[in-house]
Amino acid sequence: MEIRMYECGFGDCFRLREANQVDLYVDFGIHSSSWSGNDKTNRFDNIIADMNEKKDFLLTHYHDDHFNGAIYMATTTPHRFNNVYISDVWNMPGSVYVTSLTLLRGIFTRSVILGENTIIDFLETICTRRSRIHFISRGVKFHNDQYIALWPEKKYVARKAQSMFEKLQVELGEANLERIEKIANRLNAIVIALANGNDGIIENYEVQFSELREEYLDAQRTFDDLYGYNYDNNVQYRLTRFGNEISIVFQNFKADRNILFTGDFGKKRNWSFIEKNRDGLVKLHSCYDVIKIPHHGTDSYYHSFLKRIQATSELMIPNGYIKQHWDVSSKYNADSIKKKNGTVCAHNTTCSEPICLRCRCIYPNSYRDI
Repeated sequence: MEIRMYECGFGDCFRLREANQVDLYVDFGIHSSSWSGNDKTNRFDNIIADMNEKKDFLLTHYHDDHFNGAIYMATTTPHRFNNVYISDVWNMPGSVYVTSLTLLRGIFTRSVILGENTIIDFLETICTRRSRIHFISRGVKFHNDQYIALWPEKKYVARKAQSMFEKLQVELGEANLERIEKIANRLNAIVIALANGNDGIIENYEVQFSELREEYLDAQRTFDDLYGYNYDNNVQYRLTRFGNEISIVFQNFKADRNILFTGDFGKKRNWSFIEKNRDGLVKLHSCYDVIKIPHHGTDSYYHSFLKRIQATSELMIPNGYIKQHWDVSSKYNADSIKKKNGTVCAHNTTCSEPICLRCRCIYPNSYRDI
């Protein structure tokens, strides 16, 4: 298996290529506080120019620094992904709470009113390109059984989402969240229909998504009237953290290299569930050749992989140029010294400590093969 890591600043995009298989792209996006304008679109264009005609896409979670490149591709080129794998938080008890929390984050980050990319825009591009949606959760094999998901665990997600939504009802008011819940219900119905191959949804998708977008924007105006610009940063942080918690984490099942991809996953209790295989569904490999580090290698999401790597292992840390202080954790540097493993970063100016022992930087190139 060949892994190509693209230079996306503070953003993720990877290509997994295996003989006789369609390429799988894992995430495709750049954070708004990283590259922008021509710098951003040039990076997107370089990735798109590198694509074969047939390819699939896995979105680890519903944050735009992981999917805004896919929207750019769909709106500016004829390219399409045949199959799109997304976290299965749609077709389960309490799914409306998960979708509501995702939509609320768009409001509290002001991404709706500022015209930035939202989950509604991403889902519309899937519909526009007639991609087939596949739901991924713990224990599910995908992409011709080459990979198997370690997370999300649906029971945990359902409990967490409902609990968080009910707390926000108290903080923000039930009536305000009722509007978000109605939008979420409609969006869920569309996504489930798409996943079930309902072409009738595709035929009138423009009207449905246009209505949803207007309702969403109107909900944003309501929150603006109530809170002005004084949104609670703690609420925004909690919503973002939850979005990261439902990241798809996966490893190889049939592929010839042991790989681990983690999205922006990182809560210690959830890592414990995976590592101890509490439900008996999927065991972690004892050692990995390549690991994509959680959440761009930042300190608050640090996770030790010392027991599962060796000197020949490579850690991929997609933490490139950014206008904020989200540096690579110094703990990865300490781990690198202990294990003498390889590290691939997007941009070496984001390390808070001296670079790792065997660090290779992608920048100023557009990608590096691992």
